[in-house]
Amino acid sequence: MLALGARIVLTILIEMLVALLFGFRQKKQLLILAVVNIITQIILNVLLNVINYNSGPLAFTFFYVLFELIVFALEAVLYCTILKRLSEKKKEDAYILYSFVANLLSFGAGLFLAAKLPGMF
Repeated sequence: MLALGARIVLTILIEMLVALLFGFRQKKQLLILAVVNIITQIILNVLLNVINYNSGPLAFTFFYVLFELIVFALEAVLYCTILKRLSEKKKEDAYILYSFVANLLSFGAGLFLAAKLPGMF
């Protein structure tokens, strides 16, 4: 549970920094981004732990990549739907690009940590 919490906190930090770089500064926007990330991270990590336990590290790696793509797509759709209501100034491309960059950076951080601290995964 501690490792799960640490992974979620790291992901939220990375994705909130990216959000600020993309101009998401409203408290509601950041809250929505954080809540969506917490939910997707919990689901992602539970599924990956089950796969790793039942099928081993090769399956874990395959599904990690696959599930990250699904998380990116799901988050992009949610951001386009929910955040669009808060800020009509931003185009959907901005939400999709944010989701892509934020997930790519957190995925990269996850791969780095998995290699350096395998016990965290």
